[in-house]
Amino acid sequence: MIHVFHRPHPALRDFVNNIMIFRLTLDKSQSAPALSFPPLPEQCLYFYPLGAPVAEYLPQNKRVNLQRSVVVGPQICRIRLHMNHANYTVKVGFQPGGLYRLLGIPMSDFPMNESLDSSYILDKEVTNIADQLAETERTEAIIAIVERFLLGKVRQLRTQLPIDRVLPMLIRQGGLMNIDDVASLACVSTRQLERQFQQRVGIQPKFFARITRFAKAWVMKENIPDIKWTSIAHDCGYFDQMHLIRDFKAFCGVSPRVIEEEFQSTPFLLHNRVHY
Repeated sequence: MIHVFHRPHPALRDFVNNIMIFRLTLDKSQSAPALSFPPLPEQCLYFYPLGAPVAEYLPQNKRVNLQRSVVVGPQICRIRLHMNHANYTVKVGFQPGGLYRLLGIPMSDFPMNESLDSSYILDKEVTNIADQLAETERTEAIIAIVERFLLGKVRQLRTQLPIDRVLPMLIRQGGLMNIDDVASLACVSTRQLERQFQQRVGIQPKFFARITRFAKAWVMKENIPDIKWTSIAHDCGYFDQMHLIRDFKAFCGVSPRVIEEEFQSTPFLLHNRVHY
């Protein structure tokens, strides 16, 4: 199995946080796993060079056969991916607001909890990138292909604003920043901050902070299976465990125990990251 998080080329770091590569081939006698993902404060470009998984959007009770390359905008609910036996995923994880700066499309115009065919949003070049990735095995070569594609987009980026430097700080703080302080650091009023959040991340500041805190709790349990939920609630700034359970039911529709059982029954996990 290959599972690598790569810090991108310095010229990309203003709008790209990480490039993730995941490869795993399972024996046909094994059941192909289904992996749950929480809502994350990250918007992404995915490539599935050898074939895409099926996405199950749990709130809508809907399944979608994904394309070989998809753009993922605002995510506010749990999503389950039904994986293949030959798994090959390359993800570009953008800085908060980075996808907006790349596309120039307000994130509020993106449908919630959807994956969009990136060839319609970017250009046909992504199809060629997927083809190149399908023929490439070395990690360094995979990263080079993706970085070359992204470096070609740098000149078309929308202007960086103070809010773009504050958003990663909010994630590093686990969502535990006063919104008035966020507005002050972004050099805007609270109302202007709300407009910039809608444009750059597609949701309101307080809701983004809540998702960030919840994602931190999910990732902590995923990466440290033995930790107790009470400790997670405390470490993530919840008033008590009941408030954490409330967020689980709001974002996932199930209790923390159900997610814990999913972790235990899955042969491998695509460990998430929320720290910037």
